[in-house]
Amino acid sequence: MMTSPKPSRVAVFSCLCLLLFASASARPQFNIGGILGSVVETFVEEAYETREITLFDNYCVLTRSPYVKRLEVHYRADVKCPGWTPIVGKGRDHTNPTNSEMDAIKDFVRQALGKGLVTADEAAEWL
Repeated sequence: MMTSPKPSRVAVFSCLCLLLFASASARPQFNIGGILGSVVETFVEEAYETREITLFDNYCVLTRSPYVKRLEVHYRADVKCPGWTPIVGKGRDHTNPTNSEMDAIKDFVRQALGKGLVTADEAAEWL
């Protein structure tokens, strides 16, 4: 069974740039380029996120990024705690960025619990 390839971030970004360029050069009666540009700018600023969090008194990094799946924006998130454990918690295939982040944290906590790094009582707060 053949499946269509997933569009890469570069392809999606290239298409958006082409749309912006085409709309700006067409000189419509209203400024569609400005509107579309501000929407894209807002999306890019808010969609990608890297922030520091604390899990079980340890420094951790949460990253989130968007991707396009079946013409919908989905989010993936990763949680890593360098200096504590090589575990990487992953949250994938969510249309809501917060759900992706929470899924990544829960995945990390489940893995930490499985490796004996935290107790069931400590993990219960996050699960």
